[in-house]
Amino acid sequence: MASEKHSTFAGHLADWSSRASIGELPGEAVTLIKRAFLDTIAVTLSGSQLDSSRIVLGLSEDIGAGDPVASIVGRGRKADLLTAALANGTAAHAELFDDNNEPMISHPSAVLVSSLLALGQKHKVSGREILNAYLAGFEINVGLSRQLNPGYYERGWHVTRTLGLIGATAACCRLIGLPPEAVRHALGIAATMASGMRQNFGTMAMALHAGLTARDAIHAALLAGKGFRSDDEALEGRYGYFNLFAGTVPDLPPLGKDYEIVRSGLIFKPYPSGAPTHAAVDAAIELSGKLNGDTGKISKIICHVHPHNFMTLREGVPRDTLRARVNMQYCIAASLRFGRLDSDQFTMAAVEDQEVARLMAITEMRVSEVLPDNGFFPAALDVLLEGETEALSARYDAPLGSPPRPMSPERMNQKFTRCADGVISSDKAGAAMQFVLALETKSDITALCEMLE
Repeated sequence: MASEKHSTFAGHLADWSSRASIGELPGEAVTLIKRAFLDTIAVTLSGSQLDSSRIVLGLSEDIGAGDPVASIVGRGRKADLLTAALANGTAAHAELFDDNNEPMISHPSAVLVSSLLALGQKHKVSGREILNAYLAGFEINVGLSRQLNPGYYERGWHVTRTLGLIGATAACCRLIGLPPEAVRHALGIAATMASGMRQNFGTMAMALHAGLTARDAIHAALLAGKGFRSDDEALEGRYGYFNLFAGTVPDLPPLGKDYEIVRSGLIFKPYPSGAPTHAAVDAAIELSGKLNGDTGKISKIICHVHPHNFMTLREGVPRDTLRARVNMQYCIAASLRFGRLDSDQFTMAAVEDQEVARLMAITEMRVSEVLPDNGFFPAALDVLLEGETEALSARYDAPLGSPPRPMSPERMNQKFTRCADGVISSDKAGAAMQFVLALETKSDITALCEMLE
């Protein structure tokens, strides 16, 4: 399993992550990582205003916080390192607006950016150092996911939490310069901290998974840095992480040889809902335009999806806005009704809208045998109208924001501006955007973090 150079699986990950460098990437891949930071900051700003983030932060303050060394995004103050990572990570995933990766079937940047910004602020690291650390964590998480998924995901684990913690811990170790021996122990500590089940999708606990991961990655790295030890085979051992969580031990990933940030990239979200809804939402918005918003004559809606769409989505009538974000029928109905799917469509007023309820009731989900098995949750939508024999139809094999259909830089910037609006001033938002787009040239990220308070 392990090469002659590395006696353990963790040794392989530790050795490479300690040397990971954006200097080996093409320029467009470095730009993509900076876009990941910008997008995650955007959704953290908007998510910071939701109840899940407020509750997490409030409880941390109630039980007593340490030295205020790291900025709480969107809350106008600082907190201790672990509290900041927990609160920011929870906020980053609170609206399901954060990026995805196709082989990971999960959200790489919410945990990486939240942990690295907090830890980097305390240690006053450079922009280049934080980009190197992101690369280390991303490549480990996606490289392992490519081998373990979809079986790992199908077992019910929320990969953002369970596997995301492995890469995020390696990233934190890279950021503070731990030697490979300490990184090995940090990975073992992280492995024993991991948990997070998909049964909690559509609840506040789903966002908490990202917050816990950001916090635990820092905690594991700091413990190892102080000399805390774990088992040498915590990852690949008989009772180790891989056997328990995945039922198999993967091969050593070819880190640094075929970069996943280039190969699979990132999926940026135009809509604050679960990724499996997005291609169907694209179709619904297109058909809403053809109907000029007049949904009253719709008699039936048929949505054709790949079988994998059903692994994540919740069925039935959503009783709150969190459930609505992972409910395909709701997302389709709201998109047809309003011609868009923004934060305004995830309010109780929208969830309780009578026309949305009617459209949900006449929506039928069907598994398609013809949609491609491409990992992008393709969907096709047929809308039947009263008195018409032919349905209006639209199909998208990949959603807007995915590598086959990327969002333009202008639209990405607009998303950032919308998310920041009302949370921080427009001057700070503009300055933060420019800072991130030139991140590799910055000697200290502290100013960026303080702009985001």
